[in-house]
Order: sequence, then structure tokens, then C-alpha cells
Amino acid sequence: MDKRCFVSIDLPKSVKEYLTTVQNPGIYWIKWMKPQNMHITLSFLGDLHSHEIENAKKILEEISADFFSFDVRLDKIRQERDMLWIMPSYTEAIESLQEAVKDRLGHARLGKRERRSYHPHILLGKSKTGRFMKWRPENFEPIEFQVNSISLYESELTPGVATHRLIHSFNFEKPLL
Repeated sequence: MDKRCFVSIDLPKSVKEYLTTVQNPGIYWIKWMKPQNMHITLSFLGDLHSHEIENAKKILEEISADFFSFDVRLDKIRQERDMLWIMPSYTEAIESLQEAVKDRLGHARLGKRERRSYHPHILLGKSKTGRFMKWRPENFEPIEFQVNSISLYESELTPGVATHRLIHSFNFEKPLL
């Protein structure tokens, strides 16, 4: 059976909890992301067979051995069409990690080709009505966290929400300098 998969940077529980305080459940036309679904996507892989998942796991293990832990600072809000994103400051580490994941998995013919340029972000909320996102949280303050791993997830689309299930996490082998 195929699984719809993606590779991401997980957020610490404390960051997810903080981001939920930025959401405003009183705004009826915004569908707020649940904390368990908050992450920074590195690559969407699409539907993979079990042998492709095993191949992806081997490649992600190899990639994680090449990276050091690094810090990420979430400090920007971006309204993207009908979505509200929290975005990190530019870091060469995220860019290098995303490129390595995209290139290595792409070389193995795993993953979808993206036509758009990569913008790391966390989806905070999405318009239920399709209207352009004009609302911005007033209580957002920058927050930092350390990235020590990447994760491979299965994403099951269910009515109203996607359910993400961790397949495997890959810790970076090199310590923070």
C-alpha cells in the first residue's frame, strides 16, 4: 500500500505550544493548524511504495550524518494568498539541508518536482472561505529553537484535516559547534 510522504523539520513542543497562543480561534473564517501538524517541510515526496520508503530512509540516514545541529529563529509572518505562514530568518543551514534532501532523493527518483522556489515556513492557518489572508497576529514575538534531526512522515488525508504519522526521525550525527 502506498503512503503519501514528506520530509520535515519537527518543532519542539514548546514552540508548537507558543504558536497556538498566536492563533485566534475566534476568527471563524480561518482554519487553524493543530500543533501536531506544525512543521517545516523540506520535501514533499508524494505516494511511495514500501520499498521506496525504505530507500528514502537510507538516503535520509546518510544525509543526517552530514549535518550539524543548528538554530532556527522564527521571526516573520507572511500572508500567502489564503494562508498565514510563520517564517524563519534566512539560514544557510536550512537551505543546505533542503537542497541535500531534494537532490539526493531526486537522484533516487523519490519525491515530486517543485515548480516554485523553496520558502521554509510553518502553516499557522488557512482561510476556510478562500479569501485573501489579511489578518495578522498582534501578539507574535520571535522564538528560537535548535534543529537536531529531520523526519520522514506519512500524511493521510481525512475529511477536514490531514493526519501526520511519524515513520522515522534521523538525528544529525555531528554535534553543535
